Amino acid sequence: MRPFLALLLTFSTLGVVPVASAQDAEVQYRLAVSERRAGHLDAALAAAREALRLRPDYAAAHFTAGAILREQTHYAEALTEFQHVVRLQPQDPTGHAMVGAVLARLTRCDEAVPELRRAVALLATDTSSWANFDACLRRQHHVEDAITAYEQALTANPDNPDILNNYAVALRQAGRPEEAIAALDGALARLPDDPGVHLNLAIAYRSTRRYPEATMEYEAWMALVPAPTDPAPLFDLGYCYEQTSRPDDAVRIYQRYLGLVRDRDPAGVTRAEERLQSLVH
Repeated sequence: MRPFLALLLTFSTLGVVPVASAQDAEVQYRLAVSERRAGHLDAALAAAREALRLRPDYAAAHFTAGAILREQTHYAEALTEFQHVVRLQPQDPTGHAMVGAVLARLTRCDEAVPELRRAVALLATDTSSWANFDACLRRQHHVEDAITAYEQALTANPDNPDILNNYAVALRQAGRPEEAIAALDGALARLPDDPGVHLNLAIAYRSTRRYPEATMEYEAWMALVPAPTDPAPLFDLGYCYEQTSRPDDAVRIYQRYLGLVRDRDPAGVTRAEERLQSLVH
């Protein structure tokens, strides 16, 4: 047997990728990244898969293929690719983060929680993994566990508005609205222009029937979000106006709410019309 042929057979036997295949895989991987950035997802996926055909243990190509499949909402296939990343690079938090994120998206929280716990253990500043981790705990009705996890997350990410807001939601769910208000007051001092903080603070105040304070926070939210995609807070603001003896403002805001839900939420239309009828007559 000629030496060169023997060398190729040895590579194959040992599972070592020949240099030419590794180089070609790198070319295909870079093409996949470029096509994805350009928004050509099918072409990007094809290039990533070609890179993996040439080099099956290429973790970055598995990650890119998984990211593309996730964008295409092919979650089961994306999960398989991200699981390859975890197998190949078990100390890399991004693999665990993405496995956990996809499992959470598939509502498989029992499986997602340990992956997300591993992700934040490896990278405490990974706010997306903290959010997914805590959301899964809340979905499993482990609210106190979620509160503990949020407190750990805030140690590493004290000014993250998503974590702060979700922490307050968990406190409310646990029947601790005054603690939620205190947490959000602290957040507001650092994030005065964050609409989510104002909205969650308004909800917390409303849950304790502190309607004047709730009204102020709903109005602050509305000033920051002049065209809300979710009109529900407008209805709640209208109710707060009623409770603070401002019927004209209540009518105005209910009419605005009604205009936003008229063609998409029959139940919302009904309840707004009922409130308007009670105010007008």
